[in-house]
Amino acid sequence: MKRDTFLFALLLCTVAFAAPTKDELRHNACAATKKCLDVILPGCSEQELSPVEDVKYDGEFCSIFHDLKNRGIDMRSPVTKEMFGHLGSRYRVTYENTGTLPVSGSMMSYLFDHFPFTTVLVNVFQETHYTIHYNSPDHRLFSGNNGGNLFGDFYWALQDSAGVGKGFHDVFYGSGRCKILRWNLHGIAIAILDMYPEGDKTHYKFRAIVFPANAVLNSIMKMGVFRDVVNSKIGEIIHNISESSESYVSGNHTPVDTSTIIRKKYAKELEEFKEVAAGKRNWTLGDAVEQERAEARKHKPVFVTETPMIFKQTKPAGK
Repeated sequence: MKRDTFLFALLLCTVAFAAPTKDELRHNACAATKKCLDVILPGCSEQELSPVEDVKYDGEFCSIFHDLKNRGIDMRSPVTKEMFGHLGSRYRVTYENTGTLPVSGSMMSYLFDHFPFTTVLVNVFQETHYTIHYNSPDHRLFSGNNGGNLFGDFYWALQDSAGVGKGFHDVFYGSGRCKILRWNLHGIAIAILDMYPEGDKTHYKFRAIVFPANAVLNSIMKMGVFRDVVNSKIGEIIHNISESSESYVSGNHTPVDTSTIIRKKYAKELEEFKEVAAGKRNWTLGDAVEQERAEARKHKPVFVTETPMIFKQTKPAGK
């Protein structure tokens, strides 16, 4: 149940200082895509296709480009070019985490499809203060914070892998701020989340890629001490996820049923979630947006007229 908060906290807690110029981003993207994939992105100049100094375009460096291309990322999208601009930079650090959550695939899909509702469920069980809200009608843009030192804005760049497993193979791109140890980190993060539902459980693999601005910060973020702190934060979040999920699935619905904010604001979502959790209803990522669009169509005004309405002006005005 705290899975979405887990994702959001990971996204925020793995961002680092990075401020490349637009020219540098274009050069990074054009050169890396050409060297790694033998693809020329739209708008790349001959100069921008030349290798970036001190970047080694070997198998390890290029693997992420092949991964995203195989997942079906739109090579013509400006967002892709911007992401590749960061991925093609000299410094980057990857954090990985794997595990299993006691939540079915349909429950995962429902929680992923209702971020605001999900954060309320988390807060009710864990007495936390997370908030997430959507910034676009298709739910692809979202922002949020943990009520403390985590803030961020993200774009859901991919929601499946080349048309396979909608909602279970995701790529996120965005920016945020987070404090770890004595470091106040801010910058860009690209996150890849793969989930594998199996009955009442879901296995996951999470990768977050961040972009230190220089060699010193790059070394610090790769140090065991720094990684241990990041992993301890992740471990704490995972524990809360499992604890909340197991509590609800085992029948402890009291915190949810007695929540004033859920009763007043999310009564519909709660009833749907209960049906999904009980296995009485399947849910696929995107069903929530389709429901919203269907409701909007119902409330659109319908014009009825005996004479066809003509909007084309056949004569000049005044004649």
